[in-house]
Amino acid sequence: MFQIACCSAWLLLVLLLALPPGRKAEVFRHRLTIFAEAGRMECYHQPVAATEIIILEYQVIHGGQGEAHINFNLMDPHRKLLAADHKQHNKKHRMEANETGIYKFCFDNTISSFNQKIVAFHLEIAAGNHEELERQQLIKEMTTDYQFDRAYTHMHDYVTKIGLNMMRSRQTQDYIRTLEARDRKLAESSFTMVNNWSCAQFIAMIIVGMLQVFMLRSIFNTDGRFYKLWRKI
Repeated sequence: MFQIACCSAWLLLVLLLALPPGRKAEVFRHRLTIFAEAGRMECYHQPVAATEIIILEYQVIHGGQGEAHINFNLMDPHRKLLAADHKQHNKKHRMEANETGIYKFCFDNTISSFNQKIVAFHLEIAAGNHEELERQQLIKEMTTDYQFDRAYTHMHDYVTKIGLNMMRSRQTQDYIRTLEARDRKLAESSFTMVNNWSCAQFIAMIIVGMLQVFMLRSIFNTDGRFYKLWRKI
């Protein structure tokens, strides 16, 4: 039994050495909510290596008093346009980087003259052979404890499924929080508008009431200028 396990370990080690070299699979993830001022362009820069996968998803959660849309541009290190969206509410881009350098992505709110936009976006940079690198890492870890390779593989599958479900749950929660932030911003905007309109109506009622009192007093005051004016009319 021990000899069979040793042979299995050596076989896994040979397979590992036969695979092409690669760095440990790491994924860069970044979530951010920004304010895109009216008439301005908000730009960000991200270093990306060749063959890496760029995944960017954004959503306009509040459009001020106007439409909830924005322009989006993604450029390579030579500032060549890779993706361009015009007046989009939400969009997802996935592409492979052709060269190493600083990639630039911008949220363009020059389409609005007065309305500030709130944009939530998720940026993910992953290796092009991410799954292959994870498999290499798994084989490497299995060779260190070959007696439990089969149990470890099964456990790793369960952990991977759990991690995938947790990631999906987190994405769903982030989406719900985004919708909640949009609805909260809309409710606050509506509350402010209702308060301002109520104050304007209250002031108008006071002015109209005072004007009515003044006009009634001027009608019955026979010595006043307004009484003479009413007589002429």
